[in-house]
Amino acid sequence: METVDILVVGGGPGGTPAAKGLAREGKSVLLVESGSGLGGTCLFKGCVPSKIFRESASRLVDLKRAEEFGLRIGGDSPRVNWAAIQDRKHDILKRRSDAALLEARSIPGLQVTLGRAQLTGPRRAVIETDGVRREIAFERTILATGSVSNVLPVPGGNLAGVLSSEDLIEVHEIPDRLVLIGAGPIGVEMAQIFHFLGSKVVLLELLPRILEPVDAILADRLALILRRDGIEVNQGVAVEGVRKVDGRYEVIYRRAEDEERATADRVVTVVGRRPNVDHLGLENTHVRFDRHGVKVNAFLETDEAGIFAVGDVVGQPMFAHWATSQALSLVAHLLGRPARFPLVNENSAVVFSRPEIGMAGLTEEAARAQGMDVAVAEYDYRRDARAQIMNEAEGLLRVVYKRDDRRIVGIHALVEGAADLTGEAAAVVRAGLTMEELASTIHPHPTLTESFGLAAQSAVGRRCATVR
Repeated sequence: METVDILVVGGGPGGTPAAKGLAREGKSVLLVESGSGLGGTCLFKGCVPSKIFRESASRLVDLKRAEEFGLRIGGDSPRVNWAAIQDRKHDILKRRSDAALLEARSIPGLQVTLGRAQLTGPRRAVIETDGVRREIAFERTILATGSVSNVLPVPGGNLAGVLSSEDLIEVHEIPDRLVLIGAGPIGVEMAQIFHFLGSKVVLLELLPRILEPVDAILADRLALILRRDGIEVNQGVAVEGVRKVDGRYEVIYRRAEDEERATADRVVTVVGRRPNVDHLGLENTHVRFDRHGVKVNAFLETDEAGIFAVGDVVGQPMFAHWATSQALSLVAHLLGRPARFPLVNENSAVVFSRPEIGMAGLTEEAARAQGMDVAVAEYDYRRDARAQIMNEAEGLLRVVYKRDDRRIVGIHALVEGAADLTGEAAAVVRAGLTMEELASTIHPHPTLTESFGLAAQSAVGRRCATVR
């Protein structure tokens, strides 16, 4: 029987950095990935391909707006070549996956196997690759199997034309009419992407507003932008079923007591994700899990000593960068070094809408729910030089800080370019900077980042923005 120090199950943004980090420190590591390469859902079915589509859609919008910048583009109007967009996507994914696999296999002590792993006990597993089974013994294992899309539990939810977000990534043509069920980040992003590429889009959301975890003021502003741009946004509606009628799909939903219908060529359900614990053999261990994820302690160790878990399989929050942060902290912990595991209150995320929403730390609502006495400094991007130059001045920055010690606990921005502001926002929240410290930080002009300083200055008496 083959023996390794560490078995890592799952080669996505959690498992891969964990395996590489441990192998570089001299551990013998076996990394098992059930897909076609390293990268996980984020690379192949989620974050990266959707942003490739978003880039094409945004470039199309920019071309149509060229005259706003004094540019006249002759000839026919720009047209969408969906096959070329798909080819570009496949090329980028292959290059990234091949590079990740090449790097991993160059590390001494790290084996990478494309196959399936199933635990047969607390220190044993069976690895199956192309029908060949081998038994492995290990000292410790890290579960990093990610998550899978939830299925819409209504009549017709399993019809052929009802797709998951992963299915939508692979469609061969842009639908004329598209209904998206679920207005979380994925639903909102896909609604805008396909709207910009030519689809007529209807967005259905059960909750009273879109993007429920996002700052409420920013989410409401974005909903207005979606509607203004021509996307039909329905909030507070319950989908009751899907049926096929004359070659198309009809979604039946209810708003209070009224039944309404939306017709589409394709229906996409983006109603959340669940931890992927299927066929892992957890029943052969003392690992506890439920629909919310594998249960772990503060060191990401399960109830079975020596079995750890990172990323989506643990549950919310489900982000690639969160999984990577957990993995790197776990590597330090397993090597006996001081490790500071990531805190949810310091996490960052981006909704790649147009305009984008970038967020780090707590929203105003979340901070108050935790009992904090907070204030919010706001900055309107309509008065921002860089935003005006880009003709993307529609947006708002909200900096959440505690009234007592004035430490910043959250930064939230709605503006095109917010994605690239979020790194600084995360650093500010992580460092626990005060409003005075952020106000005195020199930001370059003209950039979107100087909005951080201007908002903070408003809270220390230099009235450049608004304090609420």
